Amino acid sequence: MMPSKLAWFTAIAILLAPAAFADPVAPAQLAQGAGGATHFTPLPQKVQEDIGDIRPAEDAGILSYFHGEAAVNGEYTSNASLYHSRDNADFLIAPVLQGSFNPPLTKNLSLDLEARMEDFTYVSNQQLGFWGFSGNANLEYHYKPVWPRVYIGMAPYYYWSYGSGRLLTSAIGPVAGIDQSVSINRGKTLLYWGYEFGEYYASPGIDTRQSHTVTLSATQQLRRDYYAQLYWQLMYSDYSEYTRDETRDVVGVSVIHQFNPHTFASLYVNYVDNASNNTLAKYTTVNVGFSVVLQY
Repeated sequence: MMPSKLAWFTAIAILLAPAAFADPVAPAQLAQGAGGATHFTPLPQKVQEDIGDIRPAEDAGILSYFHGEAAVNGEYTSNASLYHSRDNADFLIAPVLQGSFNPPLTKNLSLDLEARMEDFTYVSNQQLGFWGFSGNANLEYHYKPVWPRVYIGMAPYYYWSYGSGRLLTSAIGPVAGIDQSVSINRGKTLLYWGYEFGEYYASPGIDTRQSHTVTLSATQQLRRDYYAQLYWQLMYSDYSEYTRDETRDVVGVSVIHQFNPHTFASLYVNYVDNASNNTLAKYTTVNVGFSVVLQY
């Protein structure tokens, strides 16, 4: 167990914050979970045509703007309690259901609505498990396909603890960001960069914060159905209580296999270093995991 409630909420708030742009333009999105889990949604439908031989989804009218996703993630983490470099290894199981609606409003404006239901269960440290809902509602502006995308929106989340059965943390706040993906090497390589600002008003107030997130990634097609990705992310968070500042650094690599246009599997490994001016919030962890994703 963590030595204080402060450290527990620190881990949850940082790991659940929208870390890599909840936008399908990213070649493979990060979604944050318990235990430093960093899962991937490989090659979302909006950019399937940007790499190699992957064909774009067919246009079927308004129904083509609705998308769904079901994923099962499993992960070994070296530091389940997220406290310093403590040797508290565990295995995490994290199923996710997600739905989205992405209609164009004008030639350059579009709406991005997403809702997720998530569960994070530890095999040994079951008291650390939690479940809940998160999502986002963004207005996006894209001047030209080769230009960066700019967006503003709102991002809420609500999570309950398995240990106590009570609301663990919840927040809602405005977000704004800019990002871009660039296809090179005859369409076999996809480069991505992005920045996002968030202002989160939380309950309990210990999670209220401002955040700045920078993400870089490179995705390379190895064969027709195999891809490798290298990614790096830096998130700085300024918490309004306890005058607490934290910097979360994540670096990792993943290998993705596409079985068909709707089914993916990936293996990944990443290293997380969370630095803080509060000693209870400092930690490092190594995570190794897999993900199976069905998109429809």
